[in-house]
Amino acid sequence: MPEQLGRDPDVLTTAELAAKLGLSAQTVRRMANAGQIPALKTGKDFRYSWEAVREVLRQPHHEPGMPTDDQPDEQPKKGAGYRAQRRARTGAQTTDEPTDQE
Repeated sequence: MPEQLGRDPDVLTTAELAAKLGLSAQTVRRMANAGQIPALKTGKDFRYSWEAVREVLRQPHHEPGMPTDDQPDEQPKKGAGYRAQRRARTGAQTTDEPTDQE
């Protein structure tokens, strides 16, 4: 396939990015709409920087509901299993005895 003159090889269409990632074009569009991958809206479609998408996809994945490094931990949501989750994150020892701080 001959490359178009003046076209940056780093900039990909939805179909090109989908092929590189092994995903459907619909999935790539959904990820762009959700802000999961960086994209530039061009009319009805998007354009993607291959390097920018690769950088985002290389970042560690965070489970929903778990705090990330950029979220403050001062006021976490409390609920069932909160103390167990907190102990697991901090590596604290499990005790069955209540403390005076609770």
